[in-house]
Amino acid sequence: MIQHISIILTGFSVVAMLVLLAAYGLFLPEMRKSPLSKLACAILLLSLIFLQIGHYLYFTQQTPLLDIPLYGALLVTIPAAFFFFTRVVLFPHVSYRAHDLVHLLPILFSPLLPQAYLPVYAFIVGTGYTLWFVIQVIRLRGQHTRFHFELFFFGIFAIMALMALGLGLALPFIPHHYYYVLYANSVSGAVLLIVAALIFFPHLLGDLHDITELAYAKSKLQGIDTDVKVQQLERLMRHEKQYENENLSLPIMAEMMSLTPHQLSELINTHYGHGFSRFVREYRVRAAQKLLLDELQTSVLTISLMTGFKTQSNFYTAFKEIVGTSPGQYRKRLTAKPNDEPST
Repeated sequence: MIQHISIILTGFSVVAMLVLLAAYGLFLPEMRKSPLSKLACAILLLSLIFLQIGHYLYFTQQTPLLDIPLYGALLVTIPAAFFFFTRVVLFPHVSYRAHDLVHLLPILFSPLLPQAYLPVYAFIVGTGYTLWFVIQVIRLRGQHTRFHFELFFFGIFAIMALMALGLGLALPFIPHHYYYVLYANSVSGAVLLIVAALIFFPHLLGDLHDITELAYAKSKLQGIDTDVKVQQLERLMRHEKQYENENLSLPIMAEMMSLTPHQLSELINTHYGHGFSRFVREYRVRAAQKLLLDELQTSVLTISLMTGFKTQSNFYTAFKEIVGTSPGQYRKRLTAKPNDEPST
């Protein structure tokens, strides 16, 4: 029974990671990805995909993975790829130097270690990187008003990292079958957690990218009259209603204002306290609130499209995030008449 569940979860994780790889490589323009971030993401996800394929082969064919050098190489590659990917997400403006190659040393030294000790070695290194990532994200909490929601997910990541460390340390003392089951399901659980986080907080990556720019980037607004630019931004949103453009992006808005995307991102972060994606969502939701009450015959779907949302699900998520209730409940509550109470 457990093995069948493990096979299903392993298959799910492989498909989900392929989708995540395609989504990061081809979509998510708000992340302003660099070639290095795409490379690190590809190496990380592909390594995990091949790792899970190996676990699938164990579950179906009893393949002795711990005796295969490629499996050990994947184990030690994943922590380094995770570090380089998360670092470029958290610190997009930090340039890499020669001493950063030290993070590749675990991979270089891995052939010198006995194959049986590679999982322990990889889990120790990986746990260190994961805890580093969680600590860096926690330091950003002052930059994000909704951070306690996302902190829940990052806290679970920290717990899972410690569990993985415990699993690695226990490997010499437990049957290998238990290791494969626990590790494969841990990877599947982490992927499921990521998918859930992106479903509940679809703007999580964009918001995280925005607040890291605010927290760590050097100012790019020197010599720019920020008050004038804020007024211009307000005019574009309030009077010209640029938020109604469903394809509105940071580069498009920056070009309208004769700024670079990084300058506009910093301007919004410093003046409004959050990133561009949240800034646009708030304008769209405020416009939707007005339309929901002024145009009672107009459907919620139509209003979502009128205010620039590409899908109704994105509209519902953003509306509930900002207003605290769904669009339908908001309209019903504020348009209900006192005598609409059911008689008893």
